[in-house]
Order: sequence, then structure tokens, then C-alpha cells
Amino acid sequence: MLTKEVTRLRDKDVRQRRRAVRKLFEDGDPSALPHFLPFLEDDDEWFVKRALLAIERWYNGNDPRIAESLASSEINERRLLAARIAPRLVSPGQILRGLCEDNDAKIRLAAWSNLIRCDLLAAREGLKNEDRAVRRLSASELIDSGKFSEEDVQTIASDSSSAVRRALIKRLGDNKGGDLYPDLPENLLEEVDGSVEDASREISVSPSSALNMPWIRDFLRSAVPEVVTILTAGFRGSSWLENSDIVDSALEIVSDPLLERILRRGKGINVEAACMKGIMDEKRSDATRSRLVLDRIGRSPSPDFISSLNSVNAPNGSELAIAISALMIETARSDGGK
Repeated sequence: MLTKEVTRLRDKDVRQRRRAVRKLFEDGDPSALPHFLPFLEDDDEWFVKRALLAIERWYNGNDPRIAESLASSEINERRLLAARIAPRLVSPGQILRGLCEDNDAKIRLAAWSNLIRCDLLAAREGLKNEDRAVRRLSASELIDSGKFSEEDVQTIASDSSSAVRRALIKRLGDNKGGDLYPDLPENLLEEVDGSVEDASREISVSPSSALNMPWIRDFLRSAVPEVVTILTAGFRGSSWLENSDIVDSALEIVSDPLLERILRRGKGINVEAACMKGIMDEKRSDATRSRLVLDRIGRSPSPDFISSLNSVNAPNGSELAIAISALMIETARSDGGK
């Protein structure tokens, strides 16, 4: 039966070739794999996809040239497949390490994942990688294996990313705590992951504490509208504007959309002071700085606030300059009508 279908793979009629492919997949005979390989160079993408699927299903690692060819391809899909099938080789390390340096993040992560599964010691290398996703994967694999050292624990605990630290936090939580590793930061167990609703509640209760929690800081950097809306409620329910240090911390972290929302309402010296800091921050987008200016229209800005706008670096004709001019004109009209 295999011989018959293999013969049909070379038929001039594309319909016959496709029927043969389907029949070979139905039969599920791994010995058919070599007959699919020529389809990798076919002009018809349908046959190319079936060739890749055949490799993924039936490749047994006996011919390393197949994996090597895929790993050196310029096509991302093929390099990703190489990362997936490399563990079937007797010695997959060389191919996987090469793919660990790939330009595509998905391929890198797949390669690191399989490299660590083949050689757990590679996880320690992964902990030093620049890619946060690789460090998080490495930390999780090490912790889950139970074969980690105190040095590994210290490395994970001091990582700059809360996503990486959570792998350790979960382990400490399961073991009821810090007595196992007394030198860890005291607040490590406080970095428990939560929802954006949890973050909003934390901000409303104690903005100073919330702004120091890495998982909340991650949310504050988000520009997703739904996240911004929920976090805005937390800020508006707190007294964050009354403390200049908290204001400085918040403005250092929050995304442009969130900054616009949390400063949109209200008036008075505290709101104006925070707005002016945002307007003066040249790292912010012109659109956000302009919005902070325009949102003061109709809110009776103080003379000091209006005067401070004169020191804002806003090139003539820029969006920010136009916004400042609009606010000044509106303020002058309001003052003239009194």
C-alpha cells in the first residue's frame, strides 16, 4: 500500500498527489517521511505544510541532516520546527544552542525550553540571559526540578523582573517561607501576583506601598484601555496627589494613557503641580503633554500654573504649543468676563 501511495505522490495530477498525501497521513506509517521531504521545495504551499507536518510527526532523529537543514533555514516556521524536534537527536545541544541565539523570540524560547529539558545545567545559563522570558523559563524549570542551589535562589530573588521572581515566590509559599533562605529580601513573599482589580484596590488603600510592589508596577506601565480604566478608579479613590514623593514615583512609572486619565478630573494646587510635572517631562509624548494642558480648560487654572506654561519647551506650531495657546486664550476670556 505504501508503494502505491508513494508512486501517486509523483503523479502529474495535483488531485492525485493530494489524495496520496492524505492517505499516507491516515495510514500513519513513519517510513513515508523520506518521500515527503522533496515537498519542502514545492511551489505549492499546501504540500510544503504537509511536509513540515510529516517531519513533526515522524522524525526520529536518525538523520541529523533534516534537523540541521531546518535550523539553518531563513524561514521562521522551519527554524521553530527544528527547535521542537531537536531533542529527538542523540546530541541536540549544538542545534539548540544555535537556535537559542535566534532573532525570533518564539524560536529562542522553544530552543531554550528544550535545551533545559535536555540539560538542566543550561537553566543556570538562562538565568543570566538578557531575555526576561528566558530567565523566567529557566527559573521555573530549576525550581520545579528541585535541583537548585542556594546561589540559584539568590540569583532568582535578585532578578529585576517580578515575573522571574514569582517562580521562587511560589516555591517559598508552598514551603511556608523564608526560614529556608534567611538572606532573601524580607518583602519577597509580598510580591504575590494579583489581578488588575487587586492592584487598583492596593492603590486606593495605600498608594505608597502599592507603587513599590513590582507586580503592580507592571500593571501601571500598561496602555490597555481596560487596565487603565480599572487603575484610574484606584488612584481617584486615594490621596496620592497629597504627597509629592508619591506623585514623583507614580509619574516615573505610569503609561501615557494612565497619566492622562488620573489627572483629567479635579482642580487645585495638587492636581496642577502633578500636571505641570507631566507637561514638563519631555520623555512623555507630545500628545499626552498636550492633553494634560487642554484638560485644564474650564477648571479655573491658577495664575501660577498659567505662568509656568511659559517655561515649557514647546516649538512654535507644535501640538503642545497649540494646546498651551488654547488654554491661555480660554483663560484670558474667562478672566475678562469676570
